[in-house]
Amino acid sequence: MGRVRDPGRKYFYEGLTDSERAAFEAGIALATAYHYLLGLPLPRRPAAIKRLLAQLSEGLAAQPFRERVELRVKGLRIGKTAYRYGRIDIRNLEVSVVVRYGQSRVWGRLSWIDELNYPLMRIEKLVRKQ
Repeated sequence: MGRVRDPGRKYFYEGLTDSERAAFEAGIALATAYHYLLGLPLPRRPAAIKRLLAQLSEGLAAQPFRERVELRVKGLRIGKTAYRYGRIDIRNLEVSVVVRYGQSRVWGRLSWIDELNYPLMRIEKLVRKQ
């Protein structure tokens, strides 16, 4: 499989490799999820939360070159009064993305790292076909 058919390629630096572009796209996907989802109110029922996250994942996967986007909310606590609802917080949001661009595939992840006290976006794996 040669060069990917990308009409936007001409606007990028000509020396950019498929791996570099895949990593760039993974970063965009993780940042989009981060900024879009923080503070999102969540339904009270676990099945409804699961459906909502699946639909949001599907929407985020619509961005160019995304093969898969998975959203998870860990350790969610929802109270029993009208004013105690669940919401996505940076400490409980986990996002995984797989991006394929040309001959390269990148796995990216966003999750809270206690040691850093920070929501770290990172590349976990990069595979380049020769």
